[in-house]
Amino acid sequence: MPDDAARPWWHGPFAALRQAVRRTDDFVLVLVLLITSYVLFAASGQGLVRAVVIVLYALTFVIAFRATGPSRRQQVALAVTCVAAVVVVGLAYLLLPEADADGIANVFVTAMLLVTLVSTLSRVLRHRRVTLQTIAGALSAYLLVGMMFSTVFAVVSWLGPHPFFAGGGNEDLRSFQYFSFSTLTTTGYGDLAPLSPAGRALANMESLAGQIFLATLVARLVASYRMLPRRDPDDDSTGDATPTRGDGSGAGQ
Repeated sequence: MPDDAARPWWHGPFAALRQAVRRTDDFVLVLVLLITSYVLFAASGQGLVRAVVIVLYALTFVIAFRATGPSRRQQVALAVTCVAAVVVVGLAYLLLPEADADGIANVFVTAMLLVTLVSTLSRVLRHRRVTLQTIAGALSAYLLVGMMFSTVFAVVSWLGPHPFFAGGGNEDLRSFQYFSFSTLTTTGYGDLAPLSPAGRALANMESLAGQIFLATLVARLVASYRMLPRRDPDDDSTGDATPTRGDGSGAGQ
């Protein structure tokens, strides 16, 4: 038996992270990572904080993608694509002005968040029962919509010839995140408003998507939620366990 005292201090946290990534479903962890990234970026827009947020996005991407049960070929293709994206973004920051490099980076971050969103929804919709992981997955998808649109707005601002916000609002990622979630939740403070036709169309699309998402998926899942029975911790949370209450399916056993 290995001596725990001989292990380095970082062995425990990394072992727990590896176990979480290998799990079929761990959308509670995905939700925690997304909330952490949102709070960090809302608190500070410094380069180091942005790098940490991208790392957190990458972790949610890996966990959500693995939950879909990808084939070996899909995993290899995705790994090659990710390496190519890192190389392209790195070269962009070395060779291009910072504004253009940020725009290219936002394109790849948007693609990563989109794949994470699709993977999360694909897995959540395959759950046969509504569990805690199902609810966490749906909430994670809702946050992913807001985060993805914030980078989409940044890309539109980078590509567009006109200012994105009316009144000359600050066009950085923190402002786009604030505007995106204000639009998603239909808060509508009015301090930031899109000026370009593309920005207005995307804002309307996000607002509509947010309302449909809450009114259909999240509300239905919360209404149908039942706690999981106690089960083996190594089992994946697909929601296939036999219910222990509410339908009498365990009677006579």
